[in-house]
Amino acid sequence: MMQKPAISNGKFELYYRRGWAYLAVHAPVGTGRPVYPEDIENRMRLLGVPQVSARTIRDIVDAASGEATALVTWPNGQALAAAISVEIAADGMSAFATIHPPRKGAAPPVLQDVLDELDHAGVIFGIDHEGIQRTLARQDYNKPIPVAAGREPIFGQAHRIQYHFNINRGKPYLEMDFGRINLKELNFIDNRKAGELLAELVPPVAAVDGRKVTGEIIPAESDSQIQQLQPGLNTLLSPDGTKLSAQCDGNVRILKDKVIVEPVIYVKNVNFETGNIRFDGSVVVEGSIADGFVVEAGGDIQVGSSVGKATLKAGGSILLKTGINGNGKGVIECGGDLFAKYIESSIVTCHRNVLAEEAIMHSRIVAFRNCVLNGRRSEVIASDLVVGGSFWCKKMGNFNEAETHLAIGVEPALLLDYRATGQKKAALQKEHDKVDLQLEQLGKLVKEGRADERVLQAQAQLQESIGSLGQELATLKARFPGLRERIEASRKSIVVVEETMFKGVVVTFGTLE
Repeated sequence: MMQKPAISNGKFELYYRRGWAYLAVHAPVGTGRPVYPEDIENRMRLLGVPQVSARTIRDIVDAASGEATALVTWPNGQALAAAISVEIAADGMSAFATIHPPRKGAAPPVLQDVLDELDHAGVIFGIDHEGIQRTLARQDYNKPIPVAAGREPIFGQAHRIQYHFNINRGKPYLEMDFGRINLKELNFIDNRKAGELLAELVPPVAAVDGRKVTGEIIPAESDSQIQQLQPGLNTLLSPDGTKLSAQCDGNVRILKDKVIVEPVIYVKNVNFETGNIRFDGSVVVEGSIADGFVVEAGGDIQVGSSVGKATLKAGGSILLKTGINGNGKGVIECGGDLFAKYIESSIVTCHRNVLAEEAIMHSRIVAFRNCVLNGRRSEVIASDLVVGGSFWCKKMGNFNEAETHLAIGVEPALLLDYRATGQKKAALQKEHDKVDLQLEQLGKLVKEGRADERVLQAQAQLQESIGSLGQELATLKARFPGLRERIEASRKSIVVVEETMFKGVVVTFGTLE
């Protein structure tokens, strides 16, 4: 079966572009109807295109090349062209263009049209030519599109230290607005092998000026501070001073701006088989610590099971995978953070943060920073807490109205000094009154002539004693008001009790209850 030859009529395009009227004529295919000059002239009159000679139109029709030919200047055709508006962001770092579609009789906008408008608006840097082309191809009209972006300045830095271990382990909770913590994942003993790279100096970063889309230069700043690697305990610095590695196996951490490696000792339990443990590095107890035993470490202490009437002292942090029930004799002191599932009947002094999962009961807690309870129960019962930062729990006190005290927002050392001074002043005043009463009684005996040598000797001793007590009491009375004036709660400290605060709970902000 023979295929019929293709037939299509000729066609023409008459449109405005950049001040001119353009004409393109396409020849017919097969026996199709050709374009006649009259067709073009009628369209020109309809659009208001200025008149041209009939010969010029006939020549273009006869050629029918399909190529656009500049026909005549057409100033009024601008009203049909696409409108392009440009907006520059307030910071000068981005520019947007909104392209409104052309009316019938004008050509679609091209890249150069947009570039001309950007130039007219003062946008000369960071122009996205490819993005504009894609927008024009999609005919994505009537909405702002990003067409230019500035360049941010690059902050110049001297040598910087890159650490190859986690320097913030155990800390993210403070950066998450007291978010929940899974104590099972807090393995803050970070063991490294001898020879392992711990830190290195990163090459300097040259400062590079930024630039706004308008071409304005944004001067780049530079940090002139030069950092150097300082070898700490059990670390080795390379001859060129750029790499720091471990000299022995152990726990790596930062102490006073130096990277140190502490040897770590592992024991199954602390009991009569091991005796008390006193170690300069870190200690990991896989099991439990028996009553009456002491574990002291210059680094961290991690205990996998129960802790009873024991004493734990660490220069770093302490992690109790379960918790401590000290029966009134448990003692914890740490220079870092304390993590525990619960704390019961113990005395705790923590120079950073106390984080307990379930409960604090019948204990005395001093936390120099924050105290957070974050488990299902999260309750504090019959305890005395001094917290320098903020405090967070679900329940405080209980139905039995157990006395529970919280002092918040004051530097613990200052508050404890204030309390101790007040207690000592009260005790001295009581002692002074007692001696004064005894002197009064002995004075009556002397006055009545019933005093013997022993009475006179006792009177002299009591007079000497009351003089000494009076001097000491006067010193404390003079010091006490100054301490009280310094007891002022920080405005950054907050107390959050999510559910219930029972009767019997006393919260003190500075000197205000």
